[in-house]
This record gives sequence, C-alpha cells and structure tokens, in this order.
Amino acid sequence: INAEYMGENIAEVRLPTDEDWHFKIEFEGAEKDIYLVPEDKLEIPGSRGEACLVMGGKQTHKPATVAFLKATPYTSADSGKFKAIATFDCRGCELLEFYPRSGWSCESTGEKTFSNVDLSEGDWAEYDDKANESVTIYDVQARIEKTR
Repeated sequence: INAEYMGENIAEVRLPTDEDWHFKIEFEGAEKDIYLVPEDKLEIPGSRGEACLVMGGKQTHKPATVAFLKATPYTSADSGKFKAIATFDCRGCELLEFYPRSGWSCESTGEKTFSNVDLSEGDWAEYDDKANESVTIYDVQARIEKTR
C-alpha cells in the first residue's frame, strides 16, 4: 500500500496492525470488499505457512492467501508524496484498493498522540492542547502498487 496525505503539525501517522484494514480484492475473477487484521495468524490448509487472510477457492480448489510482511509509518518528511506504508504477499488473489478508515494513530509535532483517527472521509482535524495548535490530515490518497 502506498499512501499520501497533506497535513499540518503532524510528526507521524501509522496504521496499527491489530486493527481492521479494508480492501477491495480480486479473487477467482470477482471483486469483493474484505477486511483483514494484519496481526492475525491463520493456518494455510496443506501448508506450514500462515497468513492474515485465507479464502477457500471454489474454482482452483486452492486457498488464496494474504500475508502481512511489514508496516512503515508515514512521517512529516514524507508529506505530499506517495510512500509505501505496508507490504503484503498475496497468493491466488490481488489487492485492488485500500480504504483508509478508523484505527490510525497520529503523533503531532508537539508530541501528543491521537488514537483511533478516522480517515474514511479523507481528512481529520484535532487540537493539540500541549502545543496550542491545530493538527490536521487532509487529501488522503492510497493506492496499491505491485512489487516483485
């Protein structure tokens, strides 16, 4: 997942790996909206591996899997440019779209942490009373980029 946002008085934004992440995926020729929790460890049938999402295949009779590899925070130095914030290994399916929703955490430049930040509307605003300044995230964009 690559993400970009503009913001004011933001030091770091991250998506906790114990929260639901929402996607549109392609699986067996159809598109579906799903959610997964990156920290989940599900056994893959017929394998010693684990994944955070395992779906049974009716056409291929082989499970499709999504395994979470890593997450990277988006920092103030990244503002205004796309940056990889998460990496997954997909087998038998393809992540098409990522839907930013709630669960994000944000640290202001005044070192105040905000939890359960909701970016489903594409923007968010709060007030850092320690630093006496507004904290905003806006123009949130996300895209899925394949890597090999």
